[in-house]
Formats: sequence, structure tokens, C-alpha cells
Amino acid sequence: MDMSVSTFCILPVSGIKPDKRFMAMFIGFIDGDGYFDIGEQKQYNKITKTLVNSTIRIRLASNVNVRDLPLLEYFVEVLGVGKISNMSVGREQVRVMFSKKDLVTVILPLIKLYNLQFLTSQRVKQFALVNYILENSITHWDNVQFKEPEFVGIPAHDLVKLDFFGDWLVGFTMAEGSFGMKAAGSAFYQLKQSGDDNVDLLKAACLKITGREAYTMKADTVGSYQLSLSSKTDIEKVVCFFSSSSYHRLYGYKLTQYKLWLTTLKTVAVILILTILFVKNMVLNLKNTMYDTGCLKCIVISFLNIYFLVWYKNSIPFPLICGEQIESYLIYDMPFDSAYAVLFFHTLPVKYEKKIKGYSRVGPHNKDILSIIFGSLLGKGSVERKKDGSRITFYQEAVHIKYLLFLYNQLASAGYCKPTLPKIGKKLGKKGKIYKTIRFATWTYTSFDWIHDLWYVGSAGIKVVPRSISNYLTPLALAIWVMDSGVKSLGGLNFVSCFSYSDCLLIVQALQKTMGLKAIIKPTGVPSQHNVYIPKESMIDLSNKVSAFIIPEMKYKLLS
Repeated sequence: MDMSVSTFCILPVSGIKPDKRFMAMFIGFIDGDGYFDIGEQKQYNKITKTLVNSTIRIRLASNVNVRDLPLLEYFVEVLGVGKISNMSVGREQVRVMFSKKDLVTVILPLIKLYNLQFLTSQRVKQFALVNYILENSITHWDNVQFKEPEFVGIPAHDLVKLDFFGDWLVGFTMAEGSFGMKAAGSAFYQLKQSGDDNVDLLKAACLKITGREAYTMKADTVGSYQLSLSSKTDIEKVVCFFSSSSYHRLYGYKLTQYKLWLTTLKTVAVILILTILFVKNMVLNLKNTMYDTGCLKCIVISFLNIYFLVWYKNSIPFPLICGEQIESYLIYDMPFDSAYAVLFFHTLPVKYEKKIKGYSRVGPHNKDILSIIFGSLLGKGSVERKKDGSRITFYQEAVHIKYLLFLYNQLASAGYCKPTLPKIGKKLGKKGKIYKTIRFATWTYTSFDWIHDLWYVGSAGIKVVPRSISNYLTPLALAIWVMDSGVKSLGGLNFVSCFSYSDCLLIVQALQKTMGLKAIIKPTGVPSQHNVYIPKESMIDLSNKVSAFIIPEMKYKLLS
């Protein structure tokens, strides 16, 4: 697995300065997921090679999962200092390191300028040692006579009065928090921290977000405490806090998680309101007709079955609306057929899967959805035939988690899969190497059976390229294939999806016919396996066709 930092796209943030909100967020993140590396730096005489007085090593660092590389890049870009590197082979982590010079010239002066402070007990003690060494101009480790001060925590009610605490809490959440859905469909926000000294931080977080005192928290077996907010009122306040323009916004993977979480919340809210409105209107109609209420079920089923067949053209981005506003929004702003399509396709997790059979989930399917599916099937995607329909499975190695979460967000927001985040698993690779992978699947649909029949032949279910592939090779489908399987090679792009020569020929002809793109077929060295290759001279044309659909993390594949 290629863990090279160079494979990631650095997000442009030119013009952003390390203001107080940024620095408070940065301090919060370091409080949760950073550390000061302070210790003895051994020095040897260059001639005799004997040990002499050791100097002192002072650095600020944070190690994160590779999925949060854009966050570290954001820190380095805004601060103008720091270096990012890979961790050891086999660890899907990257590290940002700020040297002593970076601390002395940039970070510490900004902390002093904005009157900020670290809040977790461990970081407070480390920072005290850093200040002791710097303020006393100590250069040799043997001269350090530092007595660690007793940590005196700030009470929760005083923490929330700190003018930087809101931004600090955003950064701390990016390090130690999570947004998720329980199996029963209820939402939660969690924040964890270890040590008795830090309990007040969790209490202050509850007070800052909800305005109420936190419930009693107990340590788990390893001494960690957890704040969990899950009531309807608390969740509304969590959304208000993290969507507020008053604080620094979430960034990196936590922002992606938050957006997916909001999508699920909006879906659940709309379903509940639609159901109430629908039943209310049907009861009202029944009162004005010859039918009695015993016919309600039959009428509801008949009425909804009509709209069940009508699929809206694009996913509808529902704003998070509360109270009386939702009714007027649904009545006046939402297309009528779309509203009831959502009622069927955007459903509560688990319950939908158990109660709605595959043969009841029908199309027609949106063209963009089909483009995503066909583009994925040209790559690592697959179709699984089941007794009550077929489902599409999407798969990537975890290093490409942002791309898979992009796919998941498109399909989840359109109601094609569970509104719960995909989980990272493990796979045994060549020579016993363990790879982390991430995958998810759609619901099972009988209206996906024709896709299975196009792509798989024989009782063995061998995957082939459909003869009608040119009908489905849209710019979006091609962009999905680029992100899924495209690998830069000799200035061009090599699609590492292995097909037979005849299958590759179908793709090459389709690219020429539908896109005007020149492509060639290259052997892989394995009998009967070939790849499609876009040569260097066609890369500009390819980029013009697909760049609008490529996520930032995959733009590097289009660069010459």
C-alpha cells in the first residue's frame, strides 16, 4: 500500500491567517491528539566519539490516521511552519512535527498574543516544562532541575467563561469526539478523555453546547470518561453549536463524518414529519368521503405505491428545519412526487432492511446513480445476486477512505443504503501482509437484477464488460472509474481493472464513441488479463471531461 504523502492533494488555503479562532482550535486539537516531545538529545565528540553533555530536544507533534492528512496540511499551511511525514511501514498514520524553532518563532508567540492556554492535565504539565527550559535558557539536559507542578484544573463553570473555549472545543472534538447513529436509529455525539483531572473539560463541553449540567460520568476499566449527548433537545443543540459561524468550523475527516451524520439526521426528521402529515391528511380525506377508517391501510398502500414508482431526478438536500417551518417547507418547496419517494427510499436504519423486501424496492433509477454504479463496476465494484434481488458492493483500501465516503454520501443521501458510516476491516494480502479496507453495499433491489445479468455470465459468475457499455459511459461514470482504478503511469493513466482483451476493446471503442478519447490496451503480463490505458496526449481531454466530478483528494490523478 502506497503511504506516500505525495499522493495526496494539498488543499489551497492561501490567505488564511492564524487568528485567535484558528489558534484556539489548534490548541484544542493538540490538547486531545498531540504532545510535546521533550527529552535528552545525546551529543558525541566528533573526534573521540565519546558522550558529552546532552542537549535538549523540544518538539510539538501529532500522529493521526492517514485519513486526516488534509487536517495536518491545513495546520502547516496556515501556520507556515511544520513538516509532515509518514510513520513506520505498515502503520496507516502520518505525523506533523513542529521544531523548537517553529515553537519559539511562531506558535508560542501566537499563544501569548491571544492569551490562550492548554487545558488537559498532561499538556499543561508538558507546556510548563517547555516554558521552564526556554525561560531559563537551559541548553543541556543535565541542567534541568524541573519539579513538575501539581495540576489544578479549572472548574467547568469557569471553563465555559474562557473566550476561546468554543473554538478550543471544536479542535478537541476533531481529536477526541465523534458523531454517530445507534443501531435503533437515534443520534449521538460523544467526547472522550482519560484521567480524573480532565472530567471538568467534559462537563464544560456539555455546559457549553447544551446549557445544562452534565450527568454523572463514571470511568471505564482503563480510566477514561465519556460525555454522550443523545436526546432530541441535546442533538439539536449539538447541530446548532457545530454549524454556528461563531466558532471555527470542523475540518478534515471529522467534518466528513459530521456531514454524513447531518444527512442521516435530516433524513430521519423528514421521514417522521412526512409520515405525520400524510396520515393526518389521509384521515382528513377519509372524514370527507364514504370510507371509514378501517380502509385507511388499503388507501395508504394504494396511494403510496403510485409514488413508489416515481423516482426523483436528483437527491434533495433537505435543510435541517425545526418546528412549524417544516410543514410549509414540505408543502411549498418540495416536489410532491419527491416527497413520497423520500418516504420510501430514505428510511430509518435497520427497520427498513427488515420490513421492506427486495422485490418491493423498485426503480426506475436516476441516471447519476447508474453512472456511479457502472463506473464502480468498471473498477473494484461488484454485484451480488441474492434470492430477493441484487445489491451493489463498493470496496477500497482504507487509504482511499475519502473517495469511498464520497460514494457512500451520494448513495446514502439518495436512500440506497443504510445511513450508518462504513466500517474499516482487514484483508490478508500477498506474503501475509495485512491491509485495511473499507466497504459498503446498497440495499437489495430486484431492479438491480438486470445490472447483474449485464456484468456477469455463466454459473461461475465471471465478471465481463457489457456490450452496451457505451450507453452508460457518462462523464460521471468515467470520473468514478478514474478515482476507483486509475493509476498515473508515464504521463498517462492506467486503469488497473483487469479484463479480457475483448472486454478492454469494448471500453476503448466506447471511450472513442462517447467521449472522443483515445485509449489503448496494454497487457498485464498475466494471461487473458489486460488494462485500458489513456496515453499522455489524451490526458488534457480526459481532464476536461471528468475534472468537475473528481474530489480534491483524487485530482492528482489528472496531473501530468
